Amino acid sequence: MIRSLSWKLLLAVLLLSMFTLAPAAVAQSAAHLTVYMTGQSLTAGFNNNVTVTVVNNYSGYIAIYDVDISVSIPAPLALIGDNHWHYDSIAYGQSVTLTFQVYAPTSGIGTSYLGSVTGTYKQLGDIAYTEESHDIGFSVNGWINLVLYGVQLSPSKVSQGGNATISGNILNSGNIAAYNANVSIESDTLNPTAASSFFIGIIDPNIPRPFSLLMVFKQNIPNGNYSITVKVSATDNDRPGVPVIAKGNFIMQISRTVETNVNQRQTGPTGIVGLILEILRSLFNAFFGSSFP
Repeated sequence: MIRSLSWKLLLAVLLLSMFTLAPAAVAQSAAHLTVYMTGQSLTAGFNNNVTVTVVNNYSGYIAIYDVDISVSIPAPLALIGDNHWHYDSIAYGQSVTLTFQVYAPTSGIGTSYLGSVTGTYKQLGDIAYTEESHDIGFSVNGWINLVLYGVQLSPSKVSQGGNATISGNILNSGNIAAYNANVSIESDTLNPTAASSFFIGIIDPNIPRPFSLLMVFKQNIPNGNYSITVKVSATDNDRPGVPVIAKGNFIMQISRTVETNVNQRQTGPTGIVGLILEILRSLFNAFFGSSFP
């Protein structure tokens, strides 16, 4: 009798624990959510826009309810703002879009990071929540920004076939070095046989690099103002297939050389001889009324 009562009591306790000790969330082995992301390539030193799209692809063609989606970003990356989104329900085939910003420090340049998107939800009639997590990857890249400044033309006006010098500075205001930098001059007025480019090499961040180029102009160019383009090209080693370009346009005035003939009066002897001749010339003119040669 006592043994029978003990078994009944044990069974009651087990049944009660099935309801009272149920887990808050159960990991889902088969993913019912599909996650897409854009903006995983981050530029160091900036707040980068990231978009995550979550689609309900539940195999039972049913909606999910009381949906909570969170995004986890590893340090040193920083997610700007809230990282949780809640939805009352997401129908089968429906998607929701999460838009947020991630700051990437310069210390992370060249490094990849792994974050996650976690969805917690219920199916109709469920007591426990289902949870599933999806990995999202990020890469951090530096950036190059080439700036032309202090450009001068000397002289600013030349004749056909003449030459001038163009000089200035190039600044990389980014946070990684630019490689294989080259500065060149582009204009239809230049003599194609004359060199019009100069190899600089490496341009480190925030260190100005001066340049100076000789420009030789074509013969028989009509008078006028002509555009001279200074072009700087460089390579980003993190993105070798994408050249970094900076350009600036400047005006050169071209005109024909004007030759001025100046008739100079021939001067005679100077000194005491010249003074005596000047006196004699004056006397001759006074008495005879004609010019003394």
